Amino acid sequence: MTQEFDPNKDEDRAYLAAALTAYALGLSTDEILHADRGSVAVCRARHVAMYLVYTGLGFSAGRVARAFGRDRSTVAHACRQVESLRDDDNYDLWIEQLTVGLVSVAGLGALKETA
Repeated sequence: MTQEFDPNKDEDRAYLAAALTAYALGLSTDEILHADRGSVAVCRARHVAMYLVYTGLGFSAGRVARAFGRDRSTVAHACRQVESLRDDDNYDLWIEQLTVGLVSVAGLGALKETA
């Protein structure tokens, strides 16, 4: 039996952010969500996914940490790392586009519930 995606479940929103980030970077979602740190590229991708959930969906650091199976201090570090790179206009635009994509898709869950 397959598990149905619930866009209102924090873990599923984390999965969505990880999948979007993985697609954008040519990685696998499982690598980003794996309990191990992984390569530098995977770690940076995880930082981006956490940042998207924190800023784009407005989750608290604790809520992001629970959804990703990480510590709150890890989320804070990830957000600082991504934020420090946003001085680059191209990177900033890329993060903004990912945020818009995540918010758009995550919002479809709300539409599904009202239908």
